[in-house]
Amino acid sequence: MPDPPLLIVSFPGRTVVAVKSELNQSVRHGAEIGEVRLDRLAAGEESRLAELFPSPIPLIATLRSRAEGGEGPDSPAERVPLLNTAARLPFRFLDVERARDVGQIDLSTSGPPKAVTLFVSSHLPESTSTHAVRALLSQSRPPGAVVKVVLPCTFDRLWSDLLPGLTPFDTYSPYILHTTGPTGPILRAWAHRLGMFGVYVSPPAPASGGALESVEPSQIPVDRLRPYLHAGSDGSLFAVIGHPIHHSRSPAIHSLWMARERRCGLYLALDMATAQEVAESITPLSSGGFRGLNVTHPWKQLALTLASQAHPAAEAAAAANTLSFRPGAISADNTDVAAVRRRLSELKEEGKWDGSPVVVLGGGGAARSALAATSSLGSSGIVITRRPDVAEALAREYGGKVGKGPLLRPARVVIHATLAGREGAPHLDVPWTDVVDESTHLLDFVYDPVYPFLREGARARGATYEDGARLLVYQAAESYALWWGTPPSSELQETALREVMCAA
Repeated sequence: MPDPPLLIVSFPGRTVVAVKSELNQSVRHGAEIGEVRLDRLAAGEESRLAELFPSPIPLIATLRSRAEGGEGPDSPAERVPLLNTAARLPFRFLDVERARDVGQIDLSTSGPPKAVTLFVSSHLPESTSTHAVRALLSQSRPPGAVVKVVLPCTFDRLWSDLLPGLTPFDTYSPYILHTTGPTGPILRAWAHRLGMFGVYVSPPAPASGGALESVEPSQIPVDRLRPYLHAGSDGSLFAVIGHPIHHSRSPAIHSLWMARERRCGLYLALDMATAQEVAESITPLSSGGFRGLNVTHPWKQLALTLASQAHPAAEAAAAANTLSFRPGAISADNTDVAAVRRRLSELKEEGKWDGSPVVVLGGGGAARSALAATSSLGSSGIVITRRPDVAEALAREYGGKVGKGPLLRPARVVIHATLAGREGAPHLDVPWTDVVDESTHLLDFVYDPVYPFLREGARARGATYEDGARLLVYQAAESYALWWGTPPSSELQETALREVMCAA
């Protein structure tokens, strides 16, 4: 394996004080170079740049133009004075845009001589051909300069055109090639395989598991990427795939467990918008170091069809939320079934469920998992969904009944298994209020809902309510056990609930 690429942390801070804080935090987690985005700094902050020195790691000054996706000026007349100012400070690297800055910057300062390495960067439109990308990577450059190319790229193009059209990568050295959009995390995770000089990352992930702050959404937190890259051939890759995927807490949960157990792995979130993208990505991911995938809406039923073998839970639910890659085989499982079964058993021990029929709201993959789990515990399900034909089919398949007429009455446990409550889904178009009263426990698959109408409506009727935080952690623990051989301890599962899900 080649040497690990240098980890370049892009600081999103708008003030020098914020950048210094991000710098110090990133150094503690293994950052090797820090990128100061001059174009992001608030007015007047450039006069305080000297306060960043001395720096614990080398710094690169970047003035990204609006034309190439930044917030800085496009005109060389405006850019050159700012870049020359940065060149007179102790920055070890200077990012210059090939289209605007090359040949314009004066590196001969009046102060002591210092070595400045240029990053010659090009941020390209999606329409740029692979031939043009290859040409940029192989063009002449100033002595010692690093060539950096960034462009948007779909999964289809990544697999069929960009990667095949650019190999062998070791002919371009030193270089950095990143993509933005849904494929962005892939090349960053494969930077060591592709022989890149460095990889741009974000500051460490928040300990609370909250939203990451980054200059580019495709960046991976330095504290997650460093252990994986430095493990070399011993590192393992995992991901959750779905559409949309930005809300997923799975990367934070698995990353926490791997870090606490000192396992060398990296877990990504990959937004795959079409069934074709999912199907065409399985082979390159499985051959590119990925050991497994979690699968979320809307690809759980598709995932089962892509597997060469299926565990009983996946067969029972006719859907898979976990794929495991082994030489010559793709194994499908459904850890949602185990999560619901475990939670129902706990509710029974707590006296909140007596084994009576469980009402399931929804007709998709999550509903199938809930019905399969309920059936495995010797109970039955009452299905309520918008489509009567789907409700009838599920009731027949799982030995349950359709929630209509006299069956629309309060139940001890109601499981909500639709997307309602998430961003873009503010309503639930089924008569759910008819099955909830003060004796009901409402178990929601949706965690941290944007529209908490189920929680508010349940409590208004005297019912107890829990969101999907515990279900998510329970299914994640089952997936983790499939990939690593043993589940995280009960203590670590509770830690994930507290620190990532912010739940008791």
